[in-house]
Amino acid sequence: MAGAGSLFAMGAELSGRRILVVEDEPIVALDLATVLEGCGATILGPAYSVAEARHIIVSNSPIDCAVLDVNLGRESVAPLVRRLRELSVPFVFLTGYDEKDLAPLWRTHPILHKPTAAQELIDALTHVCPAR
Repeated sequence: MAGAGSLFAMGAELSGRRILVVEDEPIVALDLATVLEGCGATILGPAYSVAEARHIIVSNSPIDCAVLDVNLGRESVAPLVRRLRELSVPFVFLTGYDEKDLAPLWRTHPILHKPTAAQELIDALTHVCPAR
């Protein structure tokens, strides 16, 4: 993993962005948060469940973009996908599943596979997050 200074240089476009992280594996969630904070982003979460993510969405407007694990334990992120789409919040998926196992509509969003490199995450979020 790159140092914080080099992460900021790689993801300067994410500086100041409010990014929701939804991931049920604590180590993965904290790694994502560390990478994104290293780019200067403000992390909302991490949320480890659908209920926790819903609470963050309601209480932390605006959200610039999100990183979503496809399954949170036994829960699907489908309700969050619907809500984020209603709010026009762009997002990327981070999953261990193959793309063909995801709903066709979900395949229109960037899909990153676990484990993902920091630069791949930064590039995907830079692509979907609106420019300021």
